[in-house]
Amino acid sequence: MNATGITGIAYAFPRGRATLAELAARGLLTTEPGVLRRFGFEQVRVAVDETPYGLAREAASALLRRVDPESIDLLVYAGTPSGAAFQPPGVRPDRSVLHTLDRFKYPGTRLQSELGLTRATTFGVGELACASLFGAVRIARALVATEGLKRVLCVASEFFPEDTGREALFNCTSDAACAVLLEEGAERNRIVSQAQVTKGYYWDCEGSREEIVASYFPTARHVVDEVLRLAGWTREDVSWVLPHNVSLRSWEILLGLLRLPRARLFTRNIGPNGHTLVGDNFVNLADALEAGEIRAGDRLLLFTYGFGAHWSALAMEA
Repeated sequence: MNATGITGIAYAFPRGRATLAELAARGLLTTEPGVLRRFGFEQVRVAVDETPYGLAREAASALLRRVDPESIDLLVYAGTPSGAAFQPPGVRPDRSVLHTLDRFKYPGTRLQSELGLTRATTFGVGELACASLFGAVRIARALVATEGLKRVLCVASEFFPEDTGREALFNCTSDAACAVLLEEGAERNRIVSQAQVTKGYYWDCEGSREEIVASYFPTARHVVDEVLRLAGWTREDVSWVLPHNVSLRSWEILLGLLRLPRARLFTRNIGPNGHTLVGDNFVNLADALEAGEIRAGDRLLLFTYGFGAHWSALAMEA
């Protein structure tokens, strides 16, 4: 494939925050706060009156301050779908929407219109859960190579439903949006390889909870080894691991299986941000770049998991 790279990342968080103690007092956790604290969590970001679409537009707009909107060839939206993307917390979509043309109001096409992406076509990526932004990047990279696109904007925004708690299998979830700009011929942050494994057997996440936990680590190790093989790297070549924020403890276990040192894991955002669903890895990449911790030529490993069930990894060269 062509040397497609990430030339910009922007993210947006809602105004609200909640500590583990506050979440527990509101009955939004199923695990004791002390246990989650040992897993690396401190707080989560919670929407007050923001909407998934509003945060998506905020993140995408921040990237478009650096480039001409008319230079975008493709917009790939991954995240809260259809009418739900426009609803603030506590407001449920009117069921009558299903019986009118309002059901065809999509976040991707609204972003295309309101951001002035007059040349861009759009795709919507769904059913990959927390791996959705990885899926968007995969589509973007493939179309750059096969259709000669030059610049693709990937946008993801996801909120956890307000009445369903703030925990999913021992991780604390935050509301957030993230936008990633990919360009053909990029000199920095090049995507070297990408790998994904989907195991549809786990489609019933609630019914397969224990089996998912049992399969998570061996499958994660397999996918990481595969993306490194495709990149032509060994594990020792990895300079930084940019994680999903599904608990520090889970990463300590996985790093042990991979025989990678803990010092290579970027952990700064797990405590203050929680698990931002689709955006973790790219938020962490943006912050590590901004802090100057990643240097030109560093080899980066990004890994995530999405219910459904999808294990996905990226290998990048800074």
